[in-house]
Amino acid sequence: MASIRILSAQDIAQVFTITDAIEAVEDAYRQKAEGNGVAWPMVYAAFEPGVADMDIRSGELAASGLFGLKLTAWFSGNPAQGLPEIYGTTLICDNANGAPLALLNASAITGLRTGAAGALGIKWLGRKDAKNLLVAGVGHQSAFQVAAVLAACPGIDHVEMWDPRKDEAPEARVAGIREKVDAMLKAAGIDRSYEIVAVADGEAACGRADAIITITPATKPVIRRDWVRPGTHISCVGADMEGKQEIESALDAAARLYVDDRAQSITSGELEVAVKEGAIAEADIVAELGEVIAGKAEGRTSDDQITVFDTSGIAVQDLASSKVAYERAVEAGLGVAVEL
Repeated sequence: MASIRILSAQDIAQVFTITDAIEAVEDAYRQKAEGNGVAWPMVYAAFEPGVADMDIRSGELAASGLFGLKLTAWFSGNPAQGLPEIYGTTLICDNANGAPLALLNASAITGLRTGAAGALGIKWLGRKDAKNLLVAGVGHQSAFQVAAVLAACPGIDHVEMWDPRKDEAPEARVAGIREKVDAMLKAAGIDRSYEIVAVADGEAACGRADAIITITPATKPVIRRDWVRPGTHISCVGADMEGKQEIESALDAAARLYVDDRAQSITSGELEVAVKEGAIAEADIVAELGEVIAGKAEGRTSDDQITVFDTSGIAVQDLASSKVAYERAVEAGLGVAVEL
């Protein structure tokens, strides 16, 4: 018989923080670069295009002793029925014998690990003197991005928030984002000063930014090439399926390019459209971020380079994060153990 531990969002929140996510994702990227981690091809199916779909991202972290998958299901009609629009479930298994270890509420981890990925792009590829961050997008994920950058990049202390879909500054949304960011930093034991403001002019904000995070569902670019000054870093987080694109192909062509997974980036990530248009080729990708972290590739080599990191999300991020949450939950006696 095998015992599996089921962990709710409430269980995970007690044992997993934004700094835990940063450390876990950094380790996952490093393992992938060193040959101890692999992201298998994504499985995607639309039950009704534009209305309901699901994807499965799976992989292995050999050095951590596990493999597993995350299944995300999106049903746009759910809120009208009082149900969540998105359900996420992660399964982790022992790679020595295949035994299932835990079934986790993926939503409780996805926000933190996605924020960690965007922040790690800035940590490893941004200028060391970076102070000003622009976040393009004010949805649910934006607070995680801000909190992770403030946790991973102590030099950044000014954050501007822009909604590309609106003409006015998102004042009300930013107030709510500030509360969530403060709560995440407090949970991680981080006490630091910063300011966060809403802006209406995205072009002007790009001109002030040392680092930019895009976290939108855009299928047409929201950041133009001529808006971005030399030395800027951009972490592209929103493009996670074919046809999505947040920054102009010309900006990709002008930048030093990094990704979390080469194959996924050009098939269902930010670089997919630019490759199809012929603006760039796969060979233009300098490295995966994990290769930079592991010392196998160079990151930024001058302060006037524009760098782009495409993180479309890979399973090793979820596996490394879920392992931390699982082990701490076991220590704390959280969750429900079930004999299969």
